[in-house]
Amino acid sequence: MERAERTFVTRCSLAVRPIDVWNGAVPGPSAVQIWLEETDRKPIRASDGSYVFLDVPNDRCTLRISSPIFMEVRKEILLPADRGSPPVVTVSLYPNRVYAPPPAATGVIVDLRDAAGLPLAGVPVFAYADDEMAVRGRLAEDKGGEEESPLVKVSPANGKLSPGDAFVLRDRESKDGAELEWHRIADWTEQASVYALDKPLGGKWSRGAKLLAAAQTVSDATGTVVLPFRGLLPQNCRIVADIFAGGKSSRVVWQIEGGRVVRLPAAVVNRT
Repeated sequence: MERAERTFVTRCSLAVRPIDVWNGAVPGPSAVQIWLEETDRKPIRASDGSYVFLDVPNDRCTLRISSPIFMEVRKEILLPADRGSPPVVTVSLYPNRVYAPPPAATGVIVDLRDAAGLPLAGVPVFAYADDEMAVRGRLAEDKGGEEESPLVKVSPANGKLSPGDAFVLRDRESKDGAELEWHRIADWTEQASVYALDKPLGGKWSRGAKLLAAAQTVSDATGTVVLPFRGLLPQNCRIVADIFAGGKSSRVVWQIEGGRVVRLPAAVVNRT
């Protein structure tokens, strides 16, 4: 009697690439724990440092990342309904207050407090460097409008863009109060000057619009915010930050030094 043989086929459903935004590198396996809420299966760590999930049963899944040195991540992901080409998701990991900054790093550490002096936890903070030396690139062509592609062609400027990098897009001649768009580099492409963004541009932008170095994170349980800026910044640099608390936005401006991590006095945020 011939023995029956069974063939088991596994399929890659999702690849997750975590990026330390302060140094642009993939963190070591001891620095992060990565899982999906919908399955007990552990991911496979690939040679490039990404994490591969096999045979995810649902079209939607919830990615979780915990770490002793990075802020926790919880992200909803939509998988292709036809189970076609699996998505590669780049996740920007932002440092927490125990992270040891890289040598000559530039950053801001600040505590958020309410009017009573109590810490504000879970408050989103978006900040960008407002300086010509912080221009990481410029749009190489007019872009936006009804286009749905997340690909943009960029002329190089000061520094090199890498997956995980956050930036704000601003017109080349704009001043304070001008329209901004917040984006993140999701991946490189086969063309060196073309990048895939986390989402398509939302507005119309002219050739030459600036990609300014940026950071976006949330305050931790103690109200502490760590804003890392990768790459060179000038000795005296203007940082513009929007703090979102209590359904309203507060804008603050800080002066920092490039090549230093500066701890600023506590910022009092009015939530009413």
